[in-house]
Amino acid sequence: MCKSLWFLPFLAVAFTASARADNAQPCDSGTVEVLARWAGVKGKLVSRDERGGLIAAAACKAMPNAPSTMIAVIAFDTNHEEREPVGTGKKTQVVALVEAGKVVAANRSTIIEDSGFAVGSYLIDTARYILSRDVRAFGVVLYSSAHGNRCFEAHTDEYLSLWIREGEHLRAIFGTNLYGWNSLDGPLDRRCTQNANDDDTVRTEEARMTIGVEKTSSHGFADLSITAHVTEHYSGDESVTGKRTVRKAVKYNGQSYGFNALRTFWWHPERRYDEQDRTEQSGAFP
Repeated sequence: MCKSLWFLPFLAVAFTASARADNAQPCDSGTVEVLARWAGVKGKLVSRDERGGLIAAAACKAMPNAPSTMIAVIAFDTNHEEREPVGTGKKTQVVALVEAGKVVAANRSTIIEDSGFAVGSYLIDTARYILSRDVRAFGVVLYSSAHGNRCFEAHTDEYLSLWIREGEHLRAIFGTNLYGWNSLDGPLDRRCTQNANDDDTVRTEEARMTIGVEKTSSHGFADLSITAHVTEHYSGDESVTGKRTVRKAVKYNGQSYGFNALRTFWWHPERRYDEQDRTEQSGAFP
């Protein structure tokens, strides 16, 4: 994909809700039609906010090192005429590279929604994810429109997946949440009842995560780092009572860097548990 620089020093980038609002990445109607035709989707190719609309979310952005190549991602709501019960929704996601009005590489997958996760919006991340001399990845950030219930133990959002091109196919090689929230005092269910009166004593933490490209490598691809910028609060109080930074390295195993929608490495030791790949925690990853 990219034949440019070798490994770079640490470079981090992350997106937050405010970045989402400030960086609109619209897709023109021609690109939408091209992706729909490639995926075999037929119908009203407008936002699902309009009656019969099929587009649940979409984003398009030119590849920085190849401006004639458009990165496009669309979630098609192909079940719009027969709505499934809450917690069982499915969306057809297409991630593609488009050149001269033609899909040159793509991936089609199904996003599974549940009560805690639903397709909201996309943001395409074109930071310099240069993984080897010949491979540059790009990122897709998926925001959930489901509002996490903070009466529970933890909440995540802003799901980043990194993609590389392999001929006519795109392959996801890494997945993580970029936002996390956690209670330092355990599950909050009991504190969120109408009779609760000690909620202001609950300590909570939230993390914004950035991704870095390291100088070291594994199986031919640069190692990545996840840095969590953690702030501590008391529940219901926006003032910050503590800050810390926690870093974790992830290595390519020949197939992927792993997929995890619930990163816990930044949690306090008494709250943390062993991390494993957890694509089942969210339908955000293919």
